[in-house]
Amino acid sequence: MASEIVNLTAQIVMSHASMTELTPAQLIHEVKEIYGLLVSLETAVAAPEPEAEMRRPRQPRKVKMAMSEEAKSVQETAGPVVGDPDYQDFMEHREG
Repeated sequence: MASEIVNLTAQIVMSHASMTELTPAQLIHEVKEIYGLLVSLETAVAAPEPEAEMRRPRQPRKVKMAMSEEAKSVQETAGPVVGDPDYQDFMEHREG
């Protein structure tokens, strides 16, 4: 694997050096920088972080809600039913 990193480093640096004029010091710096970057990438890929164990999705709880007397009274006095003819007449003739 090390020889592959050296080959990749050489290809990358040669490609960049063919397009850009570099001094010998800049060329050496670039080789070291690219090589270090590729080694760090290889290390990150070779040792992936352990994944958290897969958990089953929680099943929703089935809760039967009891309706209070106050809620029942509000529901009963909420207003006319939509199918009520008086309500439909009101909606047809209202302003706005």
